[in-house]
Amino acid sequence: MKNIVDKITIPVNDLNQYMELGHEAGKQGEIDESFTWYMKGLRKARELQSQEKISEFSAFIITLF
Repeated sequence: MKNIVDKITIPVNDLNQYMELGHEAGKQGEIDESFTWYMKGLRKARELQSQEKISEFSAFIITLF
């Protein structure tokens, strides 16, 4: 499967979309791609100062490895 990370445009503040894309990549066995989506979501959550989402993204990143 070709990496879709660079092909998708996401609404800037849609943190749930980053989460869903990370989950979907993980289900397909694309761990690196899943990590990329979670990191993008984590960066955006920090930018938006969303403590709940920061915790969620951090937890998913930790469980990948």
